[in-house]
Amino acid sequence: MKVKELMNPTIFTIDSEKSLFEAFKVMNHKGVKRVFVRIDENIDGVITYRDLAHLFFEKGVFELMDVTLKDVSTKEILTIDENADVTHAAQMMLHADVSGLLVIDEQKNAVGVISQTDILRALVKG
Repeated sequence: MKVKELMNPTIFTIDSEKSLFEAFKVMNHKGVKRVFVRIDENIDGVITYRDLAHLFFEKGVFELMDVTLKDVSTKEILTIDENADVTHAAQMMLHADVSGLLVIDEQKNAVGVISQTDILRALVKG
């Protein structure tokens, strides 16, 4: 099975100048575990629910009031080709200890996101 068959074509993004709280609100409202951070129209990073939890416990809420996403987002975004096998996507996630990957097409354009949940859902449906 190919990644493009399971991926979610919706990529939730947020401006890099937004606060951590804004990212949390988007994740909570949309029911996702990650949002991609953009500068203008380009994806520049990613912030996950797990990243936010670590930051809040490590620094504390008050210390993070003025921090923007461009300051703390992960710049190295793991990507996978839309035509790759889902097994490869699962292996990448396990190896990197991440819950999702940005899916790209042949021209390196972002076309969706595949998550552990997407893969598990497909396994359960059989």
